[in-house]
Amino acid sequence: MSVIYNIPGAKDLISSIFNGRDPFYNLTWAGVPLSLLLAAIPHWYTIYLAESNKVQGGWSNANPRFWVQRLIAKSNTNKLSPLELKILRGQSCQANAFENVPLFIATLIWANVTKLDTKTINNFVVGYLTSRLAFTWCYLNLGSRVNSFARTAVFQVGIIWIISIWCKGAMTLLPALK
Repeated sequence: MSVIYNIPGAKDLISSIFNGRDPFYNLTWAGVPLSLLLAAIPHWYTIYLAESNKVQGGWSNANPRFWVQRLIAKSNTNKLSPLELKILRGQSCQANAFENVPLFIATLIWANVTKLDTKTINNFVVGYLTSRLAFTWCYLNLGSRVNSFARTAVFQVGIIWIISIWCKGAMTLLPALK
């Protein structure tokens, strides 16, 4: 049973919303939209930074990729402010996140198809998404070369989560593959 059910009245409220079903039994359903939300947050944040600080006149929603490319071109002159560098890191962070969402979804499908227990699946969803949240924070806030290795280490934690689920799923299939 989920920790949220320790809150007085929470179980009755949740039960009424989900017709008596426990939405926390298997977090696969929540993992996909949460991964997409986490992927979008750095983009939204950098739009806010660009708009509120009028970087290059503010964010260009008419042609956002060109706007980012202009900022990248400016980086070739080594004249970017710390804020502009943060905006570029945020855009790279969101690209990395959206590149990783399909792998996360495939891993969730694999976990369910191979009938891994729900505790394993739920631990994966929470652990992987937590690693992505930490990765996002590191990407946005650790800009130096030395600190970037912390971001890489956090990224590897997410990869280890994915590999572990694929291996556990494979182990459930091995007896059937004689």
